[in-house]
Amino acid sequence: MPLLNTLETWSLRLFGRYAPSLSKVFPVKESLEKGNIKIFPLTYLSLMVLAAVLTVPVSVIGVVGFLITGFVALLILVPMPLFVIVGFVLIPKSKASDRASNLDRELPFAAAYISVMSSGGIAPYMSFKRLSEVDLMPAMRVESREIIKDVEIFGIDPLSALENAAKKTPLDGFKDFLGGYASTVIIGGDIVHFLERKAEDIFKGRALKVKAAAERLGMLLETFIIVMVMMSLCFYILFSVQQISSGAGVSDGGAADFSGILMYTFMFTPMLSMLFIYLAHSMQPKSPVVEMKAYKVFGVCSVIGIVLFMLLTNFLGATQLPLFTQLQAMGVDLPVAMALSLFVVTAPAGIVHMRFARKVTSMENGVNNFLRDLTEVRKTGLSPERCIESLSKRDYGAFSKEIRKISSDISWGIPIKQVMMDFLKRTKSWMVQIVMFLLVETIDVGGGTIGMIEALSRFSNLTQEVDKEKKMSTRPYVFMPYLAALLLVATTVMMTGLTSGFGLSAGAETAALAASAAAATQMTNIFVTSAIFHSFIIGIVAGKISDESIASGFKHAAILVIISMLAAKLIPQFIKIG
Repeated sequence: MPLLNTLETWSLRLFGRYAPSLSKVFPVKESLEKGNIKIFPLTYLSLMVLAAVLTVPVSVIGVVGFLITGFVALLILVPMPLFVIVGFVLIPKSKASDRASNLDRELPFAAAYISVMSSGGIAPYMSFKRLSEVDLMPAMRVESREIIKDVEIFGIDPLSALENAAKKTPLDGFKDFLGGYASTVIIGGDIVHFLERKAEDIFKGRALKVKAAAERLGMLLETFIIVMVMMSLCFYILFSVQQISSGAGVSDGGAADFSGILMYTFMFTPMLSMLFIYLAHSMQPKSPVVEMKAYKVFGVCSVIGIVLFMLLTNFLGATQLPLFTQLQAMGVDLPVAMALSLFVVTAPAGIVHMRFARKVTSMENGVNNFLRDLTEVRKTGLSPERCIESLSKRDYGAFSKEIRKISSDISWGIPIKQVMMDFLKRTKSWMVQIVMFLLVETIDVGGGTIGMIEALSRFSNLTQEVDKEKKMSTRPYVFMPYLAALLLVATTVMMTGLTSGFGLSAGAETAALAASAAAATQMTNIFVTSAIFHSFIIGIVAGKISDESIASGFKHAAILVIISMLAAKLIPQFIKIG
């Protein structure tokens, strides 16, 4: 970028003489390398000083503004140069962390690929060269291209290039993998055996990480539910007491009287939920393939849900539509309108995601079983193409239709690599794409030998075991949001029922009693509506934490809003309040 190059040039001219001394205070060389930031360390430090100097006028403006106006918030501008310096120090570390996270997701499959290729006589360097063209593993593609650049442009031998990559990578597992391979080559050890054992160790380490992450996510879900329920109840009590003490029980009950609870419900709790979603996202493995169909359905249904809510509430009381006024007389009040609207918003998207998730699970199980059977059939001496043809008649769940199409295309003389690549474009499961890509490579490079396919099947089983372990670890937490929603709604209904009768004395007039009853009903409706919306939020966050996808929370949210609405209507029928 021309502007950045100009700033770098001027920073070196003005502050380059101070950069060596700053490098002793801020050792950024290693973090820049691990963050894959292509800039000379002394230039980076000079740029940091230039940016800090350029923000000094902001600090001066903050001080002058505070002295003139007395506005304390302006003092936040005073340490702006310090904030800039801290930002420059943290950016390389953040980049290195993101790079390590992306590599950690792809390392087990890259290690399996290199191991399978080595069993067919392909050197790891050639495997990295092929990985540099693979779009399924973007992080590993970047690392592979760095290794290829060192060899083919700078003339470094492949073994030294791998050792250099091991020094620069921020992921310890990748460093051990590359360094261990280099050491094995130097001492003349069994390379194939080392790669196979190392790949298995990486998968086992991934299983332990997944289990530990599941436990942390469970604690995060518990924390979120506790915070949402307890904080909501505390705020409900606070707002109820505020309404009683201010005499809102006999006022007109306008929206201004409930501004606090409305801001808490529709502004504060969504922001808090986004924070927990971000925390869960940072703990969970990320997939490069994301199915957006459920989110598109959610977007369309959101518009329908908003229109439905406005109609059921007569545009929040701004008008009177005969049909919907009759529905309100039949019991469709504000909580029911909110619950039905949220159900319309989330239920279709939840159904779409459930069907997609079920298909993906069936596809992954089918591919795993297919590889196991392919290994056994390959031992009979049949070619990979004939093996696929013979297995196309078996039942592999959602994969059965695809394997039949693959077999049909191969029988028409289409190359197996082209057929498999077409299948990869059709499927939406990153796991299936990776496994089938490895199968294509074993056939294309090594002829699909028994040892290579058997190794691939073994790694596929390890992957599926890791996923099963993850699901078993998070399964006990699925029921917690439902119990939390029921507790929140039930407590809210009983609390509003107990506090709504404190508006008037026993000798109040009939008109005042009627006004107080109407205001109490409105307060109860708003509080219960808030509890229903909180149940919706709990379902969304619970889906993200338990199933790694916000789309998974749509089905929980749809069920929770209906359960909350029914609980709000049934609890007063069974429990006498007030």
